[in-house]
Amino acid sequence: MAVILPKQLGTPEGELLFRASDKISDLKEAVKIVNTLKETLDYYSGVGLAAPQIGISKKVFIVHLQPTKEDPDLPDIRWKAYINPEILEISSKSNVYAEGCLSVFYATVYGAVARPDGLKIKYWDMNGKEHIDEIDHPFHARVILHENDHLNGKVFLQRMNPEDFSQLHWEEDLDIRKK
Repeated sequence: MAVILPKQLGTPEGELLFRASDKISDLKEAVKIVNTLKETLDYYSGVGLAAPQIGISKKVFIVHLQPTKEDPDLPDIRWKAYINPEILEISSKSNVYAEGCLSVFYATVYGAVARPDGLKIKYWDMNGKEHIDEIDHPFHARVILHENDHLNGKVFLQRMNPEDFSQLHWEEDLDIRKK
């Protein structure tokens, strides 16, 4: 497979973003999807990408985080695949932070979303081995929950409080179509 422009809200292809995805039973299929997700995310520069965003209605997403000068405490999670993920628990503590999405107006719109600070997740890895991870970094948890929402037919705009829509932030120079 190759780099795929993420499907967009408001387009016929984007309708998939509002449908729950199917579980993956074939590990070879999962590996192909993960490789395409990685290639696409690497090209468009993001922290996570889910299969529905590239037109595949399967329960798989990837996360790619690295510490930066701005956030040296960010966990080093490089190209981690979550196949058939299931959120087992979420933290009672939460935070509000601006989220964007490669599938929402080509990554140009950002809005405030409240998310739990941590979570427990069960998933398969690329070898078909089941794992249960506890995530205690708020941004890492946010990325996982954002991508997992895609598998359940939701986008971050649906997680926003209606009163916060007037505060949506537009960054036209981040348009992924300009890559």
